[in-house]
Amino acid sequence: MNLSEIFAVSTALIYVYFATKQNRICFLFGFISSAIYIYITFQSKLYFDSGINLFYVVMSVVGWINWGKESKKDITTHLKSKKLKLTLIIGIALSFTLGFFANNFTDANLPYFDAFTTVFSVIGTIWLVEKYIENWAIWIVVDAVAAGMYFYKELFLTSGLFLLYTLIAIRGWLAWNKEISR
Repeated sequence: MNLSEIFAVSTALIYVYFATKQNRICFLFGFISSAIYIYITFQSKLYFDSGINLFYVVMSVVGWINWGKESKKDITTHLKSKKLKLTLIIGIALSFTLGFFANNFTDANLPYFDAFTTVFSVIGTIWLVEKYIENWAIWIVVDAVAAGMYFYKELFLTSGLFLLYTLIAIRGWLAWNKEISR
């Protein structure tokens, strides 16, 4: 645990809090946290996590822009069943493929778990920006798996963050479901 991890965790918590509230400011804190985590995860040889954090930096800008526009995306919606199933199948296949390559061609730690959390974090992020309620279900699973991965890598504060993320994702699921039911 070091100062950069503490700052990354703090700004990440602020990000997810505002995301559950559907407040655009979340993307500013997501940008800051993700930028710091690029360095942290690269140092831990979690290369896919470094890549996903770079993606988060970009998506923070996209989310800021999208949530700032008046549009139909101001409304939380459900994914169509066909799109949901297809995305999950592609995500699982891509996770195994990336995990295989990382396992056989790099010095990556936990390559299959790292690939899984990365692929499904991309999916969850896109769904969050698009305001699909199913993003929270993805985050519940991804965050729980990531908590275990970070604990194993002895990034205990980050592991705790992802346990908290799991609980916050449950809260996000319930809050967005309540809104969509109105």
